[in-house]
Amino acid sequence: MAVLGALALLAAIVALAAVFGLGPFDGDDGGGGGTALDKAQFTAKGDQVCNTAHAKFVELQKTPPNSPEGAVALTQNLIEISENELGQIRALDAPPEVQPALDRYLQAREQGIEQLKQGLQAAQERNARAYADAQAKIAASQVQRLKLARAVGFSQCSRVPVQGGTGQ
Repeated sequence: MAVLGALALLAAIVALAAVFGLGPFDGDDGGGGGTALDKAQFTAKGDQVCNTAHAKFVELQKTPPNSPEGAVALTQNLIEISENELGQIRALDAPPEVQPALDRYLQAREQGIEQLKQGLQAAQERNARAYADAQAKIAASQVQRLKLARAVGFSQCSRVPVQGGTGQ
């Protein structure tokens, strides 16, 4: 029963990760050739990263894990792509006027990744209670991440996707 509970909770991590606004970004690093972007360019590129992330998470949700090993593998994948996306956003040449807000947003994202790692450890240990606690922390901090994303100027980052739709 604990394994089934852990699997159900791990399925929730995928949904929460999408809510969290995490995912990979394939393509241009957005660096602008080493020159700082203006705010509109920066937020457009950041939103592009986030839109790509949402698409990847929707794809992941199509095939939920059917074993504890699958749940662990999925969580490891979520962490990897989350860290990759965080790196993509960091690589953007943010204009100075958004840097303080961006720093706060990225710090919140880092905390979310740490919560995912706590969930991974719980899944590896088959500890459904600890896994649920990690998920609850991610969910509880979602509104704050959304506010921080909006303060940067992002309109697509950390938004809550619509279930059964594109989330657009």
